[in-house]
Amino acid sequence: MKPAFRGDPQPIVKINGLWHFYYLYNVDYPDANGTAWKLLTSRDLIDWHDEGIAIPKYTTPNGDPWSGCVVVDHDNTAGFGKNAAVALCTMPLPGGQGTTRWFSTDDGHSFTFDQVVMTNPNAGNQNITDKVFRDPRIIWMEKERCWVMVLAEIGKIGIYSSKNLKDWAYLSGFMCGHLGTIECPTLFPITARDKHGRFKGERWIMLCSANGYEIGFTTGAHYWIGHFDGHTFAPDEPSGRWLDGGSDFYACAVWGDHPVTSVAQEAYYAVSWKNNWDYARDLVNLGYYGEYTKFRTLSLIYSNKKYILTNNFINSTDFFNTNYITYVFNHTLTSNTSFHLPDIHKNNTAITITFEKEEKSPWPKDITLDFQLGTSSPLSFILSPHRNNVNLKRDGAGATPSKNIAWTAERNAPLQFGNSVTLTALLSEKSVEVVFNDGVLSMTSLVFAKPKIGTSQISLSNGTCLIKNLIITNT
Repeated sequence: MKPAFRGDPQPIVKINGLWHFYYLYNVDYPDANGTAWKLLTSRDLIDWHDEGIAIPKYTTPNGDPWSGCVVVDHDNTAGFGKNAAVALCTMPLPGGQGTTRWFSTDDGHSFTFDQVVMTNPNAGNQNITDKVFRDPRIIWMEKERCWVMVLAEIGKIGIYSSKNLKDWAYLSGFMCGHLGTIECPTLFPITARDKHGRFKGERWIMLCSANGYEIGFTTGAHYWIGHFDGHTFAPDEPSGRWLDGGSDFYACAVWGDHPVTSVAQEAYYAVSWKNNWDYARDLVNLGYYGEYTKFRTLSLIYSNKKYILTNNFINSTDFFNTNYITYVFNHTLTSNTSFHLPDIHKNNTAITITFEKEEKSPWPKDITLDFQLGTSSPLSFILSPHRNNVNLKRDGAGATPSKNIAWTAERNAPLQFGNSVTLTALLSEKSVEVVFNDGVLSMTSLVFAKPKIGTSQISLSNGTCLIKNLIITNT
């Protein structure tokens, strides 16, 4: 069967007790363009069933369906019936990107086109080449009894309201022009807790996928913590933060155990496109047509008088529920010898390590983890306690599909070490996903190499520390 190109994931939604996962899908790539909405369904977010195409491409004069969202209209605000599934998505339209509305009569398995509900305000401006007006994401406001939409626009995230999912009124714009082209914005409220589980208020999260080249980053998911009064979003910090420090965590889609409304939830789920538009087309030459990250859980933690949105695996202990496991406990590392990691030789490996500072010694300058995934240079993580930083180096690890700096550049991200640091990593022949300290930092990057037995290692520079515990499983 010919592989199909997979693009943006859409926010997963529960319809009549069944989780629906829509994603952009082009079975004709690279011979022809255009995406459809492919559908997978699940009862437990683990086992997924292919349900085929939910929204086909090129069946209207408006082009193909791009990203958006599906909501369950419990109160029949749109007139398609109580609990109808309604999709809003971007389509290219003759005059530029706009928002279209679709409805379903079979619990979200297929959709019928209804109408264009938003046209591009810059349709007639010939001086603008990229008329960004895309990727509607919607929440229900309980007090106001209306829908609120966030929409990616030129230099900002537009905020709109509607009573019927058709007539949309502009409320305000959250300016973020320093992040280049904005895509896939999301707005949601969340409960904050401290490390003891004590309630620390509620905040709103504004999240989008964006371009960070002006600030030394690549594309990724960027978020702000702040307040939303039903009209305007006000961030606590104007600069915001990156949700993942790697190179391939884009088009992040967020959903909850319950429909996303103005009522804060304790945590949310997230999934991202494991790819980067700077080299996505080049990767097809390696047989890679796009995949998605492991599902994550997003929680808001209050620590040291500030809020942090953590990005963790949903249940990382499940990775180690297998008979083929290696354990190491209380092993002292020194700069004199390297510690060889055992049994990293399968296509999929899960590893969790806790490093601990020796009681009477400072942290070493660097802790380097070399994951030898092939016959070329290793994939390296360099943990630098004195700089409170983690560095990911992949440029020589396996195939190099692109000379673009987005592929070759080392990725750096801040991490506070304290007296210990824990990482959980998922390694495969295509990628690495690593979470530090229960999601305070995550780093997701593609890497293409065949595994090689027996050469992965941990080494130190100038010092000593303890491997408190290390668990490896090959699946």
